[in-house]
This record gives sequence, structure tokens and C-alpha cells, in this order.
Amino acid sequence: MESCYGRNDKETLIFPCAGASHVGQVTNRAAIELTLKGKGQMFCLAAMSARIEDKLKRAREAGRRIAIDGCEDHCARKTLELAGLAVDAHVVLTTELGMEKKPASPNMIGDSRRVVELAEQKMDQIA
Repeated sequence: MESCYGRNDKETLIFPCAGASHVGQVTNRAAIELTLKGKGQMFCLAAMSARIEDKLKRAREAGRRIAIDGCEDHCARKTLELAGLAVDAHVVLTTELGMEKKPASPNMIGDSRRVVELAEQKMDQIA
């Protein structure tokens, strides 16, 4: 298993939007898969909005912050930015991978694999 640490041996945190649509749920599954692969640690986006101080501190100290958004609303990225946190890599399923918010034939497993691949590529570029 690879390390979940990024620059300067600091932690990589992965923030999925985890929205209510298919693509929102795919972001969650992809974040879990990335965590299991040792690419980083899935982290709670809601804690950023709720201003949970110990979670904000951990996010501030992270080496890399990865936002995975299901759609062009960019809720994950915007939430991190509103909390004063820079995003090091950003993945958007609808615009970058052409996924539909509510597809007629959803493929959670296949779609999440595609997201993982793109996220890994982007993470490698900022390593």
C-alpha cells in the first residue's frame, strides 16, 4: 500500500462532495477507493462548513487537499475555499469525465474507477 502523505511527508486529504445525485455518490465511493489504495485520507467536508476546529486544523496542516466534485456547482472546492483552504487538485465528474448527474443506467463501480484514475493522475502532477 502506498503512503497517504504528500509534500514534505504531510498528509493528503480527500474531500468528496458526496452530493445527492449519482455523480455526488460516485465522488464518495472514489474517495473511499483512493483511501483504501493509500493515496490519501478521505476527510469530512461537512466539518469544514461546520467550522469544527480540530478538523480545520488538520486540514490546514495537510500537505495536499484534493476536492472531488460531482458537478459544475463545485461544492467541495467552494467549501474548502470558504474555509480558507487552498485546493491542490480538483476533479469534476460532469465536465471532465462527461458523467451525467442522473444517468438512465448508473454504473457506480465503473464510474468510480474512472474518477480514481483521473484523481491519481492529478495527484501525481502535484507530487
